[in-house]
Amino acid sequence: MSSVTRQLAAFAVATDVDDLPAEVVHQAERCLLDTLGAAVAGSVHADSGRIIQDVVAEFDEPPIATVIGSGMHRSAMTAALANGVMAHALELDDGSKHATYHPGCSIVPTALALGEELVLGGAVVARAIALGYEVSLRIGSAINPTHYLKGFHPTGTIAHFGTTTTAALLLGLNDDQLVNALGLAGSMASGINQYEADGTVVKHLHPGNAARDGILAALMARKGFTGPEEVIEGRLGFCHCFADGCDFTAMTAGLGEHWHMLETYFKPYCSCRYVHYAIECIHQILEDCPLTPESVERVVVRTHRNAKQGSDIPEFRTPLHARTSIQHGISAVLVNGEAGLGQYTEEAIRDERIRDMARRISVEFDEQLQKSYPDPRPMAVEVQTTDGRRHAARVDYAKGDPLNPMTDTELCEKFLDVTGGILPEDTARAVIDMCLSVQSIDDTGELMWLIGGEGRAVRITCPASPPAPLRARRGVHGPAPQEG
Repeated sequence: MSSVTRQLAAFAVATDVDDLPAEVVHQAERCLLDTLGAAVAGSVHADSGRIIQDVVAEFDEPPIATVIGSGMHRSAMTAALANGVMAHALELDDGSKHATYHPGCSIVPTALALGEELVLGGAVVARAIALGYEVSLRIGSAINPTHYLKGFHPTGTIAHFGTTTTAALLLGLNDDQLVNALGLAGSMASGINQYEADGTVVKHLHPGNAARDGILAALMARKGFTGPEEVIEGRLGFCHCFADGCDFTAMTAGLGEHWHMLETYFKPYCSCRYVHYAIECIHQILEDCPLTPESVERVVVRTHRNAKQGSDIPEFRTPLHARTSIQHGISAVLVNGEAGLGQYTEEAIRDERIRDMARRISVEFDEQLQKSYPDPRPMAVEVQTTDGRRHAARVDYAKGDPLNPMTDTELCEKFLDVTGGILPEDTARAVIDMCLSVQSIDDTGELMWLIGGEGRAVRITCPASPPAPLRARRGVHGPAPQEG
């Protein structure tokens, strides 16, 4: 039996565009649109997004790929790094409840940076996105939750296998080269959750780092740099070093038949996914019984181990801390009626009304709820009022889950909402149209041009088509591989 790494690599290389089910291609389009919206918003509304732009502005590199929101072009690796940071910066990006991982914020920037450099069509890029998701989600689902519970951030670790697969496919690597590239990715994989303790924004670096490293691993493997074939299951491999248990059989079961990518969730709120369940519980309670902040004596949240470990943050110090805090999410709804972007500014999180409410909220691990994890990964909330009444709600599938999905219309509305005031509406609608019909695009660089390419800031309205030189561009890594 060949190694897990080789089986995954062979599957990815052998799966052509025409082999992908229509629903998988459409999911890739949805993930593309959603990630671009998150990155555009993060380029303006997040401190980490602005900082990474300032950092890469000092790099002296060939102007190859777009750094979203800046009007700059840098190398593909640097653009992927910056765009990955921005795509994760506002907690708006997609995710997987099984893999405990946000794939879009690393894989999509990888695909678009190389797609722009190599002048690749949308069908080729969609294929690379879909297969990058599939390989990494299979690894992440098999290694979690113990990988996460040990303190690793899968959006920094598992992501490396996805970005490396995506980059390798776009660069035309064969099976052996992809095996080596994945072997390199296992050593590059990094990201720990200590940011949960103090709310520092290093969390946002993790997917950007994975995007850059994925391109680097593929380039090195293409030149003959080798990595261990059993990087995933070996005695000293990724899974044995980074987790307490792993289902290796699940990583390859049903390849090409069961698509983990179709189980990706999308976020209606700009916060950690665990917080969404709490927000929806509170909204349900308020629909049945409107409450004032003064009438709330205590709120008890019962949930699974992952949410308790990652999102029980009663004393949030920074906007990122607040985005990952169940207490803040509930407090924002009870005090201000919503938990949108405006509730996560420095000023908003210091509101003493919010902090006072947060002190009345406790998060408790519930053994019974844990039994169903990860599908569903439920949360139950009980509000006790000053007059002695109790109001309760439970959410098993938060909005955006495949079993409670966001429609295409809702994803488009989200895109228009989060990019409002940044992209002109006609530009935003053009981006939506291109993403949701990506296979018809001849050059994905045109999509990047719409949101900030060719030395032009995103706030400037685009003409109907990009300048002619864009179509003739070729990058430093050689011409694009032929389709098929």
